[in-house]
Amino acid sequence: MLAYLVNFIHDFIPLSLVTGMMIVLETPDGGKKPYRSFFIAIVCGVLAGCVIHPVALRHEMSTAARTALHGTALAAALLNAALIAISANCRRGWESFTRGAALFFTAALATASAYSFFVFIAEKAITTSSVLNTEVILNVGGILAGFALTSFMVPLTVHMSARNGRRAVTGILLFVSALLMSRWSADLLLGMMRLEMIELTSTRVSIVAKSGKYSALFSYLDLLMVALLSLAYFRKRPKVTAVELAEMEPAGRRKKCSVVLLELRWFRGSLASLLLALTLLLYHDFYASRPPRISKPVNMTPDANGVIKVKIEDLADGNLHRYSYVTDDGHVVRFFMINRSGGKKIGVVYDACMLCGDMGYLQENNEVICIACNVRIFIPSIGKAGGCNPIPLPHQIEGGFVSVSVAELDKGAKYFSEVATVKVKDPVTGKEMISRDAPQRDEYKGRTYFFDSAESLERFRASPEKYIGEKESRYYRTEGFQGA
Repeated sequence: MLAYLVNFIHDFIPLSLVTGMMIVLETPDGGKKPYRSFFIAIVCGVLAGCVIHPVALRHEMSTAARTALHGTALAAALLNAALIAISANCRRGWESFTRGAALFFTAALATASAYSFFVFIAEKAITTSSVLNTEVILNVGGILAGFALTSFMVPLTVHMSARNGRRAVTGILLFVSALLMSRWSADLLLGMMRLEMIELTSTRVSIVAKSGKYSALFSYLDLLMVALLSLAYFRKRPKVTAVELAEMEPAGRRKKCSVVLLELRWFRGSLASLLLALTLLLYHDFYASRPPRISKPVNMTPDANGVIKVKIEDLADGNLHRYSYVTDDGHVVRFFMINRSGGKKIGVVYDACMLCGDMGYLQENNEVICIACNVRIFIPSIGKAGGCNPIPLPHQIEGGFVSVSVAELDKGAKYFSEVATVKVKDPVTGKEMISRDAPQRDEYKGRTYFFDSAESLERFRASPEKYIGEKESRYYRTEGFQGA
């Protein structure tokens, strides 16, 4: 639900803000505000976006359609900005041109916004089921909530802009238009490169990449513009002093108080809308949309016999308990234990998947979830090999402890990509050093060895077993599960 609500706000807030300000600018002095004309332009634009997206998708012309839409919107924005600049100095005689350009820009912006939102819907899918369920209701509810909020922003912007001078409103409108044009220019550039209309160059790719990086901030800048309009409106709101009220007739006093209170309500409504939109965007962009992360593992130290022991009673809560062990060459091996049945059936596994790698697992109620592919695994099956199940780790349960040998953990070091800085020893000369500072290093049977000189490395390569003895090779994910 939140993703649909936030994406609706991202796509349609510029349309609400632009429409509200242009309605004010296109209203004749003392005349009626042209709500109907702009409403028709928005409806036509949204319908066009809704039709263009599925047609382009069906005919595999999404890139061409998106490029054409953004090119048209860019042209409309440039035309509207040019006529606004011209009419600011000589408004008489340009009314019909500025009105037409404003409506064209509004329709183009509505089309681009609707198309962008339908792209999100197509990628996200409102539901994975063909029946009406809670997921559908929540997601549709998010869309309706976004529609309500952005729709309210139109009359709100109109009311705030009407209290400010045309110069201030024009400046903010041109700033918002510039943000939109920068985004559309980058999208147009990308589309033309994809369609091979222009040459693909590193400079052009860099421009597109930087635009994509910062375009997520544009919605916050749009809200900032609304905040500026609201603050300017608050300063220019109707005011009345106690002395003035005392001199008025009762009817006039009530009317004046009513006007003042109404304007304060508009300002409070503006603040409430801004805070709601800002809270939703911040929560989604900086928290809810972050990829899931595993809990920090407890680093374990083996005993004198090279065994790591965990008390069974520490696992009685049925939660996933994550641990780590750092091998002598710096590989960080993660593993976790979980009570599978409430008794002494403990699942002991590497925190890695044979198929998806070492992103790890999370627990949700009675399921363990593979972060990489979102596959849900029933907890009683933890410890069994196959599929996206975590890789089983050989262990022993006795005397109230779950025991895992360092030798077994070392075999699974290649399942993981994280490497820590540790103190190591040159196997040839015996010299100690810090792993990251070692002049030379080499890999043998999946283990990394560090050397203080090239000569030492060559001696090792000539006869590895002479210096390290016979050792088993470490496991690799591509080799499959190696346990008994």
